[in-house]
Amino acid sequence: MIERSREVLSDLYPELAVPGGLREALAGEAARTGHGGGPMDPVEGYDPAVAACGTCGETRFAVYATNVEEREFRIEISAESGRPWGAFGSTDDLAVVNAILHAWRDGASIDQLRREWTLLAADPLDAAPPGRVVSTAWRLTLERSPLIRLGDAELAEALYAQPTLRVFFPFPSHGQFSLLTSTRDPFYEEVPRVVPSGDGLWNVVLEWSRWSPEIPSRVLGSRLGAREAAALVAANVPAGSGPAIEGGWPHPAPRHR
Repeated sequence: MIERSREVLSDLYPELAVPGGLREALAGEAARTGHGGGPMDPVEGYDPAVAACGTCGETRFAVYATNVEEREFRIEISAESGRPWGAFGSTDDLAVVNAILHAWRDGASIDQLRREWTLLAADPLDAAPPGRVVSTAWRLTLERSPLIRLGDAELAEALYAQPTLRVFFPFPSHGQFSLLTSTRDPFYEEVPRVVPSGDGLWNVVLEWSRWSPEIPSRVLGSRLGAREAAALVAANVPAGSGPAIEGGWPHPAPRHR
């Protein structure tokens, strides 16, 4: 879980820097608007100051204030089946969160909520504000959110610890961990990927790509720990690479960025 300080709360989320944090702030907003409603609960694995959730039958409404770079209340609403997908949103306005929460408590369906508030989307990354898809993907990855594909936790943290790599889109799949230069298909992969070698160790591999057919696949390092692998990836980022663009990589791929 990402470390966060009381100073960050005071600067970005002043209403949360009080006993009760986000839950108390939501209760106060509901009282101010006359919406009422029951109390929110803590979210397992999160600091109670920055996360809160409510349930109604099999549905769940959760709010997170875990972005330490910008003020952002991230909303997750499960579908009636209780599955983790439904509606996702992002806003810097606690009053908007309160309004959506009130409508949900009044029985509004996922479709109704998405029609009323266009900030809500069917996918958590689609709900990320423009320019913040990559940072949202990293945050969800590090928070071990079940909403996106997750790779090895230790490796993810090691890769993120390398500032050079944070600008790429994290894409774990089938045990491997790729860092992509586009956030949607067609994906562009110009950075070496990390693949398991067994016993919790990793190989760093530069994969052949249809975007760069003149560069052959080759292994850059074998049987490395997570930190060693991440450092080797960072040392082999091609000059001029990144940051990742939001959307698919334009076709045909340019020779140089």
